[in-house]
Amino acid sequence: MSTDCIDDFLIPACTGKAFKLTRGQKLRVIDEQGKQVAGAMFFNAHNFKEQFMAEFSGGLNYFQPPDLGKTGSHYRLGELYSKVPYENLMLTITHNELGDHFLGTHCSGLSMALLGAPGHRSCTDNFAEALGEFGLELEDVYSPSIMNIFSNARIDTEGDGSLLINPPRSIAGDYVEFFANMDLLVAISACPDDVTAMNDHSCKSIRIQIHS
Repeated sequence: MSTDCIDDFLIPACTGKAFKLTRGQKLRVIDEQGKQVAGAMFFNAHNFKEQFMAEFSGGLNYFQPPDLGKTGSHYRLGELYSKVPYENLMLTITHNELGDHFLGTHCSGLSMALLGAPGHRSCTDNFAEALGEFGLELEDVYSPSIMNIFSNARIDTEGDGSLLINPPRSIAGDYVEFFANMDLLVAISACPDDVTAMNDHSCKSIRIQIHS
């Protein structure tokens, strides 16, 4: 562990946690045991209306001036931007060796019911509980648009556009590191989906480190 680590904690399986991140700090989201997805939401710490928008960021990573070149894509994000009308750079990814994530929805009560598991815990529950500690309700959040870190889901471009959910390729210790370009409120869900292959049918913890 790097000597500049100033906070280190676990988010237990099937739970969520929200916390503050100061501009200039680095956030590491670590797959503690392997094959576990971490859903991530980001907010401007001084204006919760300014929120990370995943799909929008995927497009902005691609549409860069020719002299800069594209910084990433929907399947390998480089920079995270806030939604319209703000369009500010929120975070920059500084380490992502695996490169697997899915930009879009998280599991919800309805999606779990449609999968044949009504009443099953979902990322919606995790985010609602975590953000509630900061006075936020999901109706105040553009919650469907998140970064599903370590997710090995893809859109089937060869067939009918179905969502293909494969087990994560991440192993214990894999991490994604983010540089905070502004003061942030971060919410992380240790995804509780053990119905599909999203977490290889076994829910596990996520480790968080904050580095100065």
